[in-house]
Amino acid sequence: MIRLVEPEDYGTWLEMAREVEDLFGPMADVREFREGIRQCIDSGCAYCMTDDRGDVMGILALDKENNEIAWLAVRKEFRGNRVGEKLVRKAVEEMAGKGDIFVQTFAPVLEAGKPARHIYEKCGFADLKEAGKNPAGLDTVIMVRKP
Repeated sequence: MIRLVEPEDYGTWLEMAREVEDLFGPMADVREFREGIRQCIDSGCAYCMTDDRGDVMGILALDKENNEIAWLAVRKEFRGNRVGEKLVRKAVEEMAGKGDIFVQTFAPVLEAGKPARHIYEKCGFADLKEAGKNPAGLDTVIMVRKP
């Protein structure tokens, strides 16, 4: 089930952030990131997918003002089960009709970024331009999905 992230999911979001810091850079202990999570939750701009027990499998944050997927992560034990794809499709649904949709993700040469790129490509995104290194020091690109 996909639902809005609720205040009680805050700790789970931080746990997920710790799981992906090797790819994204420091987050869980960064004050600005923690504040950003709370803002996303309070403004209804974050969605999660849960399993049958209600456990959060993945989280997606949107920047609706800029029509952008701001954050996406899937817990390690749930990867390969289309959780990320379903969350990206939810993002596309939420931002449809507002023009191009953007996401910053890993450059094509990065092996560790191929699963994320595959999800975005499957959902209609294509590389737009290089975006430099992320806080983890990995090369990134901006991808776009045209209406």
